[in-house]
Amino acid sequence: MENAGRRDITSQAEETSAVELSHNLTTVTTEIKAYQSIGGQAIFEIGRRLKWVKENDLAHGEYMKWLKESVNMNPTTAQRFVKIASELPNRYSSTDLGWKALYEIATMPPEERDNPQQLDSGETKKPDEMTVRELRETKRKLAAAYSENMANQTLLTQADKKAQKLQDQVTKLQRDPEIKQV
Repeated sequence: MENAGRRDITSQAEETSAVELSHNLTTVTTEIKAYQSIGGQAIFEIGRRLKWVKENDLAHGEYMKWLKESVNMNPTTAQRFVKIASELPNRYSSTDLGWKALYEIATMPPEERDNPQQLDSGETKKPDEMTVRELRETKRKLAAAYSENMANQTLLTQADKKAQKLQDQVTKLQRDPEIKQV
């Protein structure tokens, strides 16, 4: 007997891409296991299916149990696969990058994912050419640069406010000069 809290997925299925996913949890589970055995596109297909199951099939709180018991997948890994499938364009699906490298790229700022980056070694590489270690190093450097930029923006805003306050005082003094008699 099926769980009473489980939603009827056939009435709520939504197409998540050009290819419609099965409405049968057993079929989706089998597909995920099959995709786990191959690389490249598999990471995207697993992530896509995990996202679909989480959004369309299981009652609240059942997803984690299903991950462990039916798919034998760590929830953190599942979350990362979903992030990869959601964030990265399809061109990454044909690469020979592992899921850890793909996850590091998926969690980079979108505007930096295709830009060449200078590594501590002096070498310049695009993210899809980097190792996981190099990607993490690059992300740390980008985060530090972002933090520094935000701090500089804050200082600039404060300086602009002070300058405006001083300009307002100068304008007021020019309009209303006080003449003191000695």
